[in-house]
Amino acid sequence: MRYSVDRMQVQDIPSIVEIERASFSTPWPAGAYVREIEDNALARYVVVREVPEGGQPRAEPRRAFQLPSFLRGGVRDDPAVVAFAGLWLMIDEAHVTSVAVRPSSRGRGLGNLLMWAMFDIGVEMGAQWLTLEVRPSNAVARAMYAGLGFREAGVRPRYYTDNGEDAVIMWSEDLGTPNHADRMRALEASLQSRMTWEKAW
Repeated sequence: MRYSVDRMQVQDIPSIVEIERASFSTPWPAGAYVREIEDNALARYVVVREVPEGGQPRAEPRRAFQLPSFLRGGVRDDPAVVAFAGLWLMIDEAHVTSVAVRPSSRGRGLGNLLMWAMFDIGVEMGAQWLTLEVRPSNAVARAMYAGLGFREAGVRPRYYTDNGEDAVIMWSEDLGTPNHADRMRALEASLQSRMTWEKAW
C-alpha cells in the first residue's frame, strides 16, 4: 500500500470524526474542524490517505467555504483516509493538538509519518519547537515521541476530562539544530524502508 500525506480539507471531516471516535473518549465535534480549517490561520491539519497501487489518492476540488454536506447529513466516511494530525502555531512553538490513526491501520508506522509532517509544517511556519500533551497511561505514544527526540517537561494535573488523568507535557529538541536535521533524515529513511509515501502539498 502507498500513502499520500496531504492537507486536510472540509470534505475529509467525516473520516476525521470516525477516526476520532475510535481513538479518543472525548472527540471534537465536526464543526470544530470546519472552524480550524476555514478560520484558524495558525492551525494546520494533515491527513494520510491510502493510495491503491497504480491509482491516485482521492482528490476533492479545493474551493471556498460552503456549508459541508456532511453537516446536513448524507455523507459517509471515506475509508481511504486512515490517519490525521494537526497543530497550532503559538509564537515560536507549534502545539500538536491531535494525532490519530484508524485502529485497522495501526502498527504500520503511520504515527511516525504524521509526526514527520508535523515537524515539516512546524519548520515551514517558523516554529522553534514542537510541544504536545500525552496521557501517562499511553506508553506506546510516549515511547514514539521519545524516539523522535521529545523530552518530558512537566505535568498538567487532571487534564483529561473523561477520567481526570494527568497529561505529560513533552517538548521536542530545537528544530533549527543540526541534531534535529539528522534525526529527520533518519526518520525519513526509516519511513521509506517501511512504506511508500509522498508529500502531496
